Amino acid sequence: MNDIRGLIRLSAFAWLAVGLVIAVYVEIVNAGAVDPLATTFSEYVHVGQGARLVGVAMLAVGFGALTVAGGVRLSGAVWAARLVTLFGVGLCLLAVFPQEPMDQPLTWHGAIHRYVALAAFTALPLAGLLLGGTRRLSYATLAALGVFVATFLVNARGVSGVAERILLILELALLVAFVRRGGFVMQPRATLSFVARTSFPCRDLARQRRTCERSGCGDRGEPCFGA
Repeated sequence: MNDIRGLIRLSAFAWLAVGLVIAVYVEIVNAGAVDPLATTFSEYVHVGQGARLVGVAMLAVGFGALTVAGGVRLSGAVWAARLVTLFGVGLCLLAVFPQEPMDQPLTWHGAIHRYVALAAFTALPLAGLLLGGTRRLSYATLAALGVFVATFLVNARGVSGVAERILLILELALLVAFVRRGGFVMQPRATLSFVARTSFPCRDLARQRRTCERSGCGDRGEPCFGA
């Protein structure tokens, strides 16, 4: 089991590192072409090399998140794993359905991009709250998400880019925290259940023996459990 978790950690870190390196590269090569305070990372798909690399970065982080979800599931935290999976699948969908430029009306694929992003970016900090150990970071991520959404609601798109980047950094930090601390450690309730099933099989054995003795199956020549 430790070997599997080690492989999951290595794979998760590799995918997340690839996504981060590509994202930083896109930021650097487009530094003079757009206003990073206003332009979201998703909108880089319409600028220069972003058309090829933005989706790749999203897919890499999405695959990393799905790998993290597998490790969280091994820890026994089922609902947290489902939320992390939702985040990973959401990022993959963001790569498929691009965002339109800021100065254009909302398109159907832009609407899918927007609302899938909202669901995905909400799911990950909720997973952090369920896992424990990352509560402060999870609350900070939810607060950053609220600020980012507010830039659309109050017509403050001039700072949407910087608000989104803060949110993305926090979401990525949550994934790393799940791998390093909370996500791959068995939760107390799951641990007690696991210990009870593996360390005390004699209880089930004794219970079935008593049932067998009361029914008299051994006297009838029938096989008696544990005999």
